[in-house]
Amino acid sequence: MKKVYRHENNAFYWDRRWSESGEDSERFDDLSIYPIRYAEIMMTDRSKKTLEIGCGLGRVLLHYYRDGFSIAGMERSQVAVDKIKECHSDVDVRQGDALDLPYGDGAFDIVMAFGVYHNLEQRIDQGLAEVSRCLSQHGKFCISMRPNNVEMHLNEVYWNWHNRSKKMGEKQFHKVLVGEREFTEMLSESGLIVDEVHRARNVSLLYRLPFLRSRESVEGSEAVRRSKGYRLNAAGRYIDRVLRALFPYHTANVLVFVGHKD
Repeated sequence: MKKVYRHENNAFYWDRRWSESGEDSERFDDLSIYPIRYAEIMMTDRSKKTLEIGCGLGRVLLHYYRDGFSIAGMERSQVAVDKIKECHSDVDVRQGDALDLPYGDGAFDIVMAFGVYHNLEQRIDQGLAEVSRCLSQHGKFCISMRPNNVEMHLNEVYWNWHNRSKKMGEKQFHKVLVGEREFTEMLSESGLIVDEVHRARNVSLLYRLPFLRSRESVEGSEAVRRSKGYRLNAAGRYIDRVLRALFPYHTANVLVFVGHKD
């Protein structure tokens, strides 16, 4: 496990991100992108009670709620929760702590958490134990983490360069990076058995280069990019396919763990 530090507090970073982002779309326009591609693996039965931990502005939560699924959302950032409630007062969403989930034992058949636990500097094991506690017997989970690989290390080089001219204070914790086997073992210790691991892609590192972005991504809003994906142009897609074929692990920027409660 590797800790990454930036010149911005993790909680402040996410409050800023949600404050600056517009309202999330109620539906994904492209079901092949992260995270909806992996949520689709889980969401096959509308009667199953589902919790999304770290729902952000609600793009996954709203997608399934509007489609008739029994789904609730929990988010650390009060900024994000308030924005969801302002536009969607009927949605079951609340502010809460991933280390102390405000739900009863066995309350859910499915728990999803995209981009949550890499934000915890300590006690990730406690967070995973909470997932296990809130899952029903043989319930299913889908949890993503950031991998400890070349792409993620290059991503930090980019951000340090991008912010080089800004006046910054002391570096603070930003996220943790993990290995596949390492996190699989952590899940197992909480009674969460991994059935499959997907080496996924959220935003390609190539997207940092403006000339490789698609026109739609450049001209669209953040809400559009979050529902359709952060898309590359033809040249970018070609380079990306080659790199992915040659280095499948080191070009993933998300590891998605899918499994069940033992």
